[in-house]
Amino acid sequence: MAARRTPRRKEASRRLSTQQAVQPAPRKPPLIVGYGNTLRGDDAVGPQLATMLGGIAVQQLVPELAELIAAEDRVIFIDARTDLAPGDVQVMPVESDSASTHWCSPGRLLHLAQEVYGKSPEATLIGIGAESFEFGAPLSAAAQQGMEKALAQIRAMK
Repeated sequence: MAARRTPRRKEASRRLSTQQAVQPAPRKPPLIVGYGNTLRGDDAVGPQLATMLGGIAVQQLVPELAELIAAEDRVIFIDARTDLAPGDVQVMPVESDSASTHWCSPGRLLHLAQEVYGKSPEATLIGIGAESFEFGAPLSAAAQQGMEKALAQIRAMK
């Protein structure tokens, strides 16, 4: 009877290793891109949050970012918004044809990444309601509150 138990153990061992092999790999963290003018009060909320999260902070989106974006599976863009109440946060998916108030928008970057590099990642835009864009002003209390809300939402996405 001892001989019969050995094959069962090997079979059980094979089943376990097969089950382990089909476990999905953990998702790669998203690239965080915060954009805005750090010299203009609440406009700095995107770059500041991106820096806190180990992402990249830029003053504005430029076509040169398409190569970096194309190499990612997921991208989260963060920007200050004047069309939201100060401190409010809006999370929305970005499509390659999304409208924007910026010349080079997240949607245009996704489109460019697809056209030039053959790959466009899943993308999300997080808008944070801002109230002060005065030169040299610090982040307003509302923008700081919005940044905290956005931080919690981004951590939940990772």
